[in-house]
Amino acid sequence: MRAVAALVAGRDREDVAAVFGVSLKAVDIWWAKWQSGGREALVMRPRGKPVGVHQALGEAEQAAVRQAVLDHRPCDVGLSGQLWTRRLIGDLIAKLYRVRLTEVGVGKYLKRWGLSFQRPDKR
Repeated sequence: MRAVAALVAGRDREDVAAVFGVSLKAVDIWWAKWQSGGREALVMRPRGKPVGVHQALGEAEQAAVRQAVLDHRPCDVGLSGQLWTRRLIGDLIAKLYRVRLTEVGVGKYLKRWGLSFQRPDKR
C-alpha cells in the first residue's frame, strides 16, 4: 500500500523498488493491481486450499468415526486392542468406509476433531 502511495505521489519505480527492497517487477505488479482494482485488489488473501477440501471422509462419516472412538474401545468394534491408536482408527475407517488412510492422515483428522492421544500411566 505504501509503495503504491509513493508511486501515486510521483516517485519513480526505481526509487520505490529501492526503498522497499523489492524488484521492479513487483512494483509493476502492484501498480497494475492498483490501477485495475484499487485498494481492494492489493489486499492479501489466504493462500492454498480451504480447510476441508478434498477430504476422504464426508462430515457425517467423520462424525460417526469420532463418536465411535469416543464411545467404544477397539475390541468393542471388532478390532484388537484396548486403546485407540492412529493405526486402529485407520483400520476402523477402512472397515466402515473402505477408505485407507495413512497414520499421518488419521492424525490430521484427530486434530481437526479436537482429539489427541495420551500415553497411559506406567504402573
